Amino acid sequence: MKSFKGPGGYGRIMNIVMNIFMSAVFSAFMLWTMQQRAGDMAQIFTPTSFILSFITGFGIGYATTDIIPVFRAGSAVAKKLGLKGVPGYFVTVLVIDLIVTTILSFLMSMINTVERFGFPGAFMSWISMLPILLLIGYVVQLIVTKPAMMFAKNASGFDPDNPMPMGPPSMGMPPADGPAGPTGPPPSMPGRPN
Repeated sequence: MKSFKGPGGYGRIMNIVMNIFMSAVFSAFMLWTMQQRAGDMAQIFTPTSFILSFITGFGIGYATTDIIPVFRAGSAVAKKLGLKGVPGYFVTVLVIDLIVTTILSFLMSMINTVERFGFPGAFMSWISMLPILLLIGYVVQLIVTKPAMMFAKNASGFDPDNPMPMGPPSMGMPPADGPAGPTGPPPSMPGRPN
């Protein structure tokens, strides 16, 4: 499928994978927390409510990460701080978490609880859960982001670390020689235009 190839496909796959995990974990935690507060008789955390919450969370999360360039924002902050490698990764994920978890948890909380508790009650419930949700979101994203990047890279054929694929221009790829000189394989290797 062309929609899952190249840079656009890479971003789309990343969004899908990340939001599957975030929506599942947040749905379970938020419904479980509301169930504990309301008591077992309230029947809040059910398979149906989990599925509906997951679908809602996935839709919100996907739209959020599609509209807001969260990964680019996280990378920019790490770069501005002069961090690379593991420290850069931790800061990048932290920025992503602050943006995505705040928006996702707020909207999920409002949708799941405003009818029961009204806006003030839903807002206070969200605020009380936000610190633990930020921590949970950070841990989930720390664990999932790297494998999701590898999966997206393999599935889309796009490598964000090497965004200019090499190959003959007839294949829709830029030539190996850029303005800075040769950047592709040496001339003896097949696939290099001569």
